[in-house]
Amino acid sequence: SPGITFQRLVRTEQGLPVKNYQSSTVTVLLLNRSEVQSEFLSIARRLSSSEPAQHSTLLLLLQHLYQATFGTHCDLDGLGRLLKSKPLEELSELYASAADAQEAAAASPDPALARERLQAVLRDIAGAASFPGAIAGEAQPRKLHPFPIPPARCYTYSWDQDNFGESGPWPSSR
Repeated sequence: SPGITFQRLVRTEQGLPVKNYQSSTVTVLLLNRSEVQSEFLSIARRLSSSEPAQHSTLLLLLQHLYQATFGTHCDLDGLGRLLKSKPLEELSELYASAADAQEAAAASPDPALARERLQAVLRDIAGAASFPGAIAGEAQPRKLHPFPIPPARCYTYSWDQDNFGESGPWPSSR
């Protein structure tokens, strides 16, 4: 399925669930404050305090998915303008449907049929969401847009004790 690796990476790093494909990756880095440079700790604190807005992340993922699927047939600027006006809840529903279609296409044994089905589903979603004109019948003289990977969500937790028992940072397993 076109663009599936980018979609999965961003979705996972941003903690965005997709109905039937709930996966999660968390990287934990345990550090002793006395052994780490203060600049590193400063960057970690800054990353954990700022995260991209879910609306802008969903907008980026939808635009990427449509461009990956339709190439220069997709009016990315027009699509972006229409999607920006959608409330977060509607954008989440649109993305969930589109991501489900993409995952189904990725699981299909027939790539040509999967691509046709994905394009049909994305056209239906576009029509239902009032942006059918974003996908032209013929390739247009447009450039493909690069999509930057948004910074991953980062969490920090500081503690002063040097053990992971009952007084450690995590709840007891009893």
